[in-house]
Amino acid sequence: MAKSETLSKQSKDPKFDAKSASKTKSGKTSRALKAALTDRQVLAMLILGMASGLPYVAVGGTLNAWLTTADVKPSQIGLLSWAMLAYAFKFMWAAAFQSRRAPFNLSIGPRRFWMAVFLILITLGLLALSLSNPPQCLGRIGLIAVIIAVLSASFDIVLAAWRIESARDATHLDVLSTVEQFGYRMASILGGFVALILADHIGWQLTFLSGTALMGLLGIGIVLAAPSPYQSRAPLDKPALQADPLANTALVRDAKAETEALLGLPLRQRRLGTLLTLAGWAIAFFIIAKFMVGALTDPETHSARSFIRYQGPWVVGLTVIWLGLVSTGLLYFRAKSNNALPIAPAKGLLDGLYEAILVPMMELIGRLKWASLLILCLVLSYRFTDLIWGGFAYPFYLGENYGALGHTLTEVGFASKLVGVIATILGIALGGLAMLKFGRMPVFFMGALLAALTNLLFADLALNARFTDGFLNLSQLNHLYDLFGIDLRLARLTTVIAAENLVIGVASAASIAYLSSIVNPKFAALQYALLVSLVFLLGVLGRPTIGEIIETKGFATAFIICAWLGGVAVVLSLIEWIRLSRHSKTV
Repeated sequence: MAKSETLSKQSKDPKFDAKSASKTKSGKTSRALKAALTDRQVLAMLILGMASGLPYVAVGGTLNAWLTTADVKPSQIGLLSWAMLAYAFKFMWAAAFQSRRAPFNLSIGPRRFWMAVFLILITLGLLALSLSNPPQCLGRIGLIAVIIAVLSASFDIVLAAWRIESARDATHLDVLSTVEQFGYRMASILGGFVALILADHIGWQLTFLSGTALMGLLGIGIVLAAPSPYQSRAPLDKPALQADPLANTALVRDAKAETEALLGLPLRQRRLGTLLTLAGWAIAFFIIAKFMVGALTDPETHSARSFIRYQGPWVVGLTVIWLGLVSTGLLYFRAKSNNALPIAPAKGLLDGLYEAILVPMMELIGRLKWASLLILCLVLSYRFTDLIWGGFAYPFYLGENYGALGHTLTEVGFASKLVGVIATILGIALGGLAMLKFGRMPVFFMGALLAALTNLLFADLALNARFTDGFLNLSQLNHLYDLFGIDLRLARLTTVIAAENLVIGVASAASIAYLSSIVNPKFAALQYALLVSLVFLLGVLGRPTIGEIIETKGFATAFIICAWLGGVAVVLSLIEWIRLSRHSKTV
């Protein structure tokens, strides 16, 4: 008897009650976990996740610690940190890696080819960085950091495409997304806590050389061993598709007909749309470049905070929002025109850029229709509260003003870089298991809710920690901390950071799985890069405003406001959950 027929009969049988359904779901979870431990793709995903996280941690965090110990001024460190903007705008060049053909017709496949190339170049970049000697040659260090960030962001583009295209079904996609985050957080421990300890004993240069060796040995080997995402896959059964409405669009959708329809626009409209998009991007890059040159030549009169506040919105508008508006306009013209228009052959660079950049965006908007607005707001707000205050974590932990805690570097390293990262990894594992057991959207909703509430825990720390002390006494955790010689102040910080990072791990696993499910595998590179950029950008843009609130009202008020802002994502995720539930009933 076919599997679909069996499930159909079971659903009509009164004996097939909730208990039987629970056993079926439990069996599915057990099979998924067993597959995760033996699947070659899952193992590759784990180590590739580490390879993705190491350069980000090295350039975005560990390098700053090295520069600090080398007596580099905070203003100079802040300027060098702008190298991380590569991660925010990586969607601009994501289309370059959309092709499914490997260069030189190599059998390794395009995804593995480009991952290998980027890992080799990143390893060379880390080697050059490890041979630097700050505070001398800060310009060269900054250039190397920018190059590493661009290469790492490009690697992430290809890795996301490989993960989405490799998924055999919706459950496998959730497993791969969770494991990637698990490997990424392991890299945070290696590049944060372990690197600080090594630097204290063997120096910064040897520490960066050790990271370079790890990047080369693990990353390149696993890319060569990773299976191709285009190898034969087991077909999805109909009940599985009905159980996950997103699987119909993200995992098995044939986009060939849709692409041909989008290519049916007249060449004039295609090229005009492409030119308008490129013009917006050129203006945005000019704004960024003008600030960077001015900051290097006259740092006293160029404030990064002012740039983000006044010019940042223009940069986002000219890049992300402008791309969406142009794509929507082209979809409107296509709807008004005759859909039976023949496909006009591409004749030049503009036509190629249209197919590489605008067609994926038009496909996304055309497929989601009105829901694209809901999803846009949800993506912008989901990780907003933890990303917006992330830039003020160290001032809150180490500072002494505005209600800051005044801890030492050692205490913060223990609570944040060791216990916090371990809690994040546990949260990612918990989120992955919860998605297997309860589904993606319930976990996605709970991640938004708990992430918003954890801001209140930090507000409690800023207000003498009455609630946290009560929890420590009630749970008897204070006695456990006493056994390890940890005083009450550090116990408070460690507990709150552990709770917050555990929740962020759950939310991260759910958000990565959700974003992966939205994109079309045919356009995975650009669509996923764009969505991730949206997640990052709003948090960065909101930091100056939160900084002003901290300076005028204190940290406690800022955390309470962040909790309320997190409520936006809670409401939107609930609406999206309801929308998808209704959609599944019509499938």
